[in-house]
Amino acid sequence: MTADIEFTSETLDILKKERQTHPIPLVRRRLEALWLKSRGLPNNKIALLVGIYEGTLRDYFQLYQQSGVWGLKNLYFCFG
Repeated sequence: MTADIEFTSETLDILKKERQTHPIPLVRRRLEALWLKSRGLPNNKIALLVGIYEGTLRDYFQLYQQSGVWGLKNLYFCFG
């Protein structure tokens, strides 16, 4: 499911900016993970760099695919 994640230029602009400037650390981490994915890094490397488990990374990807950047920024989203 996560192998074919697509990023629009608008999404890439948001990820590039807000991965460093968003006021909430969890959101910055989610955006950073997606930014690294957009750059072609493998999942194990992304998880290591961001400091999360690969399962959590897959959750981030699934959240993005279901809800876009809004889903990554929404702290009330429940996985399940």
